[in-house]
Amino acid sequence: MSKRLKVLISAYACEHGIGSEPEVGWQWCMQMARFHDVTVLTRANNRPNIEAALAALPNGYPVPRFVYFDSGPLLRAVKSKFKATRLYYIWWQRAVRKKISELCRKEEFDLLHHATMAGFRYSSGIWGHGVPSIWGPVGGMASIDWRLLPYGRPSELLVELGRSLNNVIQRISGTVFRQRAKQSQLIIACNVEAQKCLEQWNLPSKLMPTIGLDMADFPERTDAVASGPRPLRLLFVGQLIWLKGVDLALEALAASGTDATLHFIGAGPFRVSLENLTIRLGLQQRVTFSPHIPRAQVMREMYGYDVFLFPSLHDSGGFAVLEAMAAGMPVICLDAGGPAISVAEGCGYRVPIGPRKNVIAGLAEKIRFYDANRDTVKADGRRARAQVATNYNWDRKGEQMNKLYLEVARPHE
Repeated sequence: MSKRLKVLISAYACEHGIGSEPEVGWQWCMQMARFHDVTVLTRANNRPNIEAALAALPNGYPVPRFVYFDSGPLLRAVKSKFKATRLYYIWWQRAVRKKISELCRKEEFDLLHHATMAGFRYSSGIWGHGVPSIWGPVGGMASIDWRLLPYGRPSELLVELGRSLNNVIQRISGTVFRQRAKQSQLIIACNVEAQKCLEQWNLPSKLMPTIGLDMADFPERTDAVASGPRPLRLLFVGQLIWLKGVDLALEALAASGTDATLHFIGAGPFRVSLENLTIRLGLQQRVTFSPHIPRAQVMREMYGYDVFLFPSLHDSGGFAVLEAMAAGMPVICLDAGGPAISVAEGCGYRVPIGPRKNVIAGLAEKIRFYDANRDTVKADGRRARAQVATNYNWDRKGEQMNKLYLEVARPHE
């Protein structure tokens, strides 16, 4: 057995049971505590959730030591009032560097790992302490194809153009990014776009999707996909924002020529626009909406649908995609970001990026295919579940990350 390492994990986002980036932080920390003596540096705001989750674990379960760090009430109030999450995150990383230095002086860590949030634009507090470090899985490098930009929504268009311009500048120069990346002994890329971007700067990386699942949360599907006259049941789960391609989903449903239904679970500023588009397309009897509901309830609801429709334009991970696959649903998505890796051959369909009308036609074609081939829905759903169990089960991912830890960590005397 390998000697247990002393590891410090920086996890700005770290909470259990709410999905997305906080769940990623929680899972990486808990998984690595299986193998090593882990100290987690995270926000004080996360403390109530973390301590409640720890209290629910059985006696003897390996857990990390959590160290909580946050700003004073003024900065937190500014973050909350003005939704300045990114600015607050930049401040947190800069401030937490001193805390990491303090911890490193008290303890001799073998490895530092920046787990969340790992956007490539932002610096990390783990660098510059003379300890081997791992950065990632890192993402945020993908830009939306210009043919799919929201030209009818000026505010969203400006935000995305600014983001894309930043990416272009980084790709052309890459100076700041390279300086950051070279301080890490290992960079983990969360998707193909990130890995290709790193390759352009001659920065080697390991490809490992950020997200994972506990398959114990997803029982085998027992309901049968109807082969008779019942309409095909499509489901979308996620924020109702244009980045998720929700308008593409509606237009594809209308173009499919089927009587398939589509249910949206989620909230967001695009809800009113979607409802209006539903009316314009004459889909009122086939499209329904539910507000945001707790993750556990969403997971139960998934078993009432046949196919997961998720045309997100850039999604580094895609937790909802994995959850749908674990629940036995094939996925129709775009060939981009995390879903393009998750949805392997035979687990659904990845529609190529291209002109908007082509994307809508591609999505519509796959809806028609599944509507006409209900046995394939069942078969692809079984393969989707097996794909998650094999490649995205948190326990397996923990074993993979442990191997990387042992490769990178400072050798013991």
